Amino acid sequence: MNIARQRRHRSTVIASTYAVGCLIVAVAGCSSFPGRATSDNVVFVGDSLADQTAQFLPTMIGSRSFTPQFFPATAPCDWLGKDLGITTKSIVAISFTGNSITPCMSDGGGGFLQGQAVVDKYRSDVAALIAEARGVGAQVVLVGQPVRADKVGGNDIVAGLNAVYVEFAKQDGVSFADAGAAVENVDGTFAVALPCLPGEQECGPYGNNVVRSDDGLHFCPGSAPPGPCAVYSSGAFRFAQVIADAISTT
Repeated sequence: MNIARQRRHRSTVIASTYAVGCLIVAVAGCSSFPGRATSDNVVFVGDSLADQTAQFLPTMIGSRSFTPQFFPATAPCDWLGKDLGITTKSIVAISFTGNSITPCMSDGGGGFLQGQAVVDKYRSDVAALIAEARGVGAQVVLVGQPVRADKVGGNDIVAGLNAVYVEFAKQDGVSFADAGAAVENVDGTFAVALPCLPGEQECGPYGNNVVRSDDGLHFCPGSAPPGPCAVYSSGAFRFAQVIADAISTT
């Protein structure tokens, strides 16, 4: 799927406004669960992009407690059937970008699922994660994923997953936050760096901040391996802010 078609699949339009010290991102289309008690807990389920985002997210979600349930290279199937600490007062943010290297993603022939088979597997497994969360009355935020650099490949999978997330967000109690768009160029293409946000804690000498790693996939500037960033990561901050604002309106 090309970039233009991928952008059309992302039905949530992010309108960004700026204030000193704060980026406010309005996420359209978030559904609510009528009569539900105010959430007091955020359960964050995901992979390495979630891991890097977690350095910012806990401070962005106000008084809610934060339950980390993420690990690099994992897929949704790695988290099924586990006690994720979800309660009726939880918001469950689910962020997976298409990994297929753990045993539950086996193709049954000594390798791992590839291409559309990854999307199909994620469809069934994310549906199961949603069912587990909704079964106890929790609400769900599905996190849109960013395009990868061309050298990495797999943007057909990213586009397919985002389309699945948008589709699932039509369900009651499930919403979609296009966090991936926050680290892309305005036309939806891969961005190495973007203009600094007003009030951002660090800004490069030319008014831009690096938002993606040298590997073309992660957020940490430079060649840092997957995992928490040792330096300030503008990409992780932007990704986290969209998730946090979706949580605040859920």
